[in-house]
Amino acid sequence: MNKSVLFSHHGDNRAHREKQIKTPVLSVNSVVKYLLLLPIIILSACSPDPTPAPAPTETPTPTATASITSTPTLTLTPTLTPEPAWYEQIDASYAALEYRYGLVDRPDARRYTSLEDAVNKTGNFDYLPAIPAYVAIVGEESRDGRIYYQFNYGWMDSADVQLLTPSSYRGILLTRDVDFRFGWVLADTQSVNAAGTPVRTYSRYQIVHEIPALTENPGYVAVGPDEWLPEDSVALTSPRVPEDAGADTCRFIYVDLAEQTLRVYDQCKLVFASLVSTGKQAGWTVTGRFSILVKFPHLLLTPPWWSISVYYQEGVPNFMTYWGDLGFHGAYWHDDFGSPVSHGCVNLSPADAKWLYEWAGLGERVIISAGEKP
Repeated sequence: MNKSVLFSHHGDNRAHREKQIKTPVLSVNSVVKYLLLLPIIILSACSPDPTPAPAPTETPTPTATASITSTPTLTLTPTLTPEPAWYEQIDASYAALEYRYGLVDRPDARRYTSLEDAVNKTGNFDYLPAIPAYVAIVGEESRDGRIYYQFNYGWMDSADVQLLTPSSYRGILLTRDVDFRFGWVLADTQSVNAAGTPVRTYSRYQIVHEIPALTENPGYVAVGPDEWLPEDSVALTSPRVPEDAGADTCRFIYVDLAEQTLRVYDQCKLVFASLVSTGKQAGWTVTGRFSILVKFPHLLLTPPWWSISVYYQEGVPNFMTYWGDLGFHGAYWHDDFGSPVSHGCVNLSPADAKWLYEWAGLGERVIISAGEKP
């Protein structure tokens, strides 16, 4: 309210009251009323004096000045996943490993028969059969300020071993039925809108899902309202039972070589999905229908006599064969899931390999499909 209006109103009341003042005439009734009110007036006078209210001071009303305000540009931030949540990562405890692992990349690194041989650098040693070699460390000893690692097959000075940090990547469990394709971003990538303007940055292994697109954008996958990711930056998979599984196949492991994905079905419903790494050369991972044959908690992997590959990998966790020497297993030596880099086996992250090892029984059906890129 304007203060000048208030002051004017008070002034009018005061002038009006001044006109109403007359000479008082005392009557008997007035005297009686006065005597009755006198004690109250006296009692009121005994109370502390009230703090006088400060007199209002008139302050000038500021004059508004016109200014030009720019309208902010609205940036849409699309939701990556619908509500309620449709997946959860497998528990982090699946990534726990029994051994520590190391890389030996020096061909002259000596593996000694015993700790004493390693400390004294005796002639009781050999060399690892392939370089680079991946070793499982089962023990550790310190002597004279130096550390020595124990393998299942000897001892080595720790100076010759580079400790590895296995991948912490984990696949997902489906918590409800979904009808859309979903997948993982394979490298740090920026999404764009239909005009090609960057929208946001996605990190490697980030989970996205496809949404219905109002317009076509060849070579891209719609992941939000007017938001697109390049097709080759995402490994997509589908929740539906694949056609090549067959009508009566409801519990099985399915590997898609084109997308480098693995799906696990139970009662004809998708329960688990993840990225894998299969053979880096065409034909190294054989396609077809197989079954889980043998399971090993840990295994030493070396190439068969007829193979042209060269590798040496100790303590490979959760190995399950499904055809000859080929199988599923954890890969602690790389973090390239979603890309074909193996010698023919289906590589999984340590966490995924353990989950699959516990889920699958002997005789479990396996389908390795050539797949088809979208």
